[in-house]
Formats: sequence, C-alpha cells, structure tokens
Amino acid sequence: MINETTFETRLVPVCRILHAHGTQGEVLAEPYLNDLACYERLGEMVLQGASGASQSFVLAHIRRAGERLLLQLDGVTSVDMAQPLTGLECYVRRTELPPPPEGDFYWCDLEGLTVYTEAGDYLGRVEEFFPTGSNAVLVVRNGAQETLLPFIKDVVLAIDDAQGKLRVRAIPGLL
Repeated sequence: MINETTFETRLVPVCRILHAHGTQGEVLAEPYLNDLACYERLGEMVLQGASGASQSFVLAHIRRAGERLLLQLDGVTSVDMAQPLTGLECYVRRTELPPPPEGDFYWCDLEGLTVYTEAGDYLGRVEEFFPTGSNAVLVVRNGAQETLLPFIKDVVLAIDDAQGKLRVRAIPGLL
C-alpha cells in the first residue's frame, strides 16, 4: 500500500476509477475532493489497486461529466487499455493540491495528528476517518485502544497543524 509520510512526498487519494468510457481510453472517475477545479492543475497520478501494485500516469486531459470526471491518461489510448484500470484508486502528491482556504483543511492533513482532550489527556493519533450520514468520524488509536470521535464543532475544538495536534472535548458518553 502507498504509505509515504513527508508532506513533500506524501501521496493522497483524489479519486477512484469507475470504468472505461468511450473508445479512446478515457476513464470515468469518482472524485474525492469537493472543489472539482483542483483536478485541473494535477499532473502525475499514481494508480493503485487492492494488491498494492501501483503505476504512474501523466494526466493528459480532464473534463467534467456531471459530478464525476473523465480522465485521459498518457499512454492509455483504447478501451482495452482503460478497462483494467477499473476500481483503481488515484493518488497525487500532497504538494500538487492547492492550499485550502483559511479555516479549511484536507482530511488527509488530519491523519497522524496527536489527539488530546481539553484537559490535556493523550488519546492517540488520528489513523483514519470515515463519513456517516450526518458527519465524519475520526478514528484515533493509542496502541490497541481505538476511539471514534465525531467530527463536529462540539467535540473538535482546535486543529494545530504547526504542532501536529488536535484538541477535543470529551462530551458525556463519548470516552
């Protein structure tokens, strides 16, 4: 699996290929970023499947297809070449993404942050997150201990990127 850790080299998922589209090698992709304009500045993409094998492609062209994207990858010129890419995750270097607006962040930037309660108790590190119907949930691990924290303003008090910390409120019944 892709697991690069420095900001400059870290690869982050930006979309998943759904299927081949047309006869010229385009693929239809489900975007993960809210701002579709971000995709227009991407260059190299690393595609990876469940086996962990990865391959790099230069993004030759991109266009919108409703809420999805049509990607043309350099060297993929036929439907026969595009079909094996179905289901692959597409990653880019974190530095290729534009800075988020003031007060916003990319979910991938929360991974690895240390989590403390407002009382200063260490809970662990953010390992991952997942969406639910109403809000995202952060998965925080400290060894074998796992804590699920709803990503809501009543719980998440502060994100300090510079110090790599996330401060949370332990509302009743949460911990």
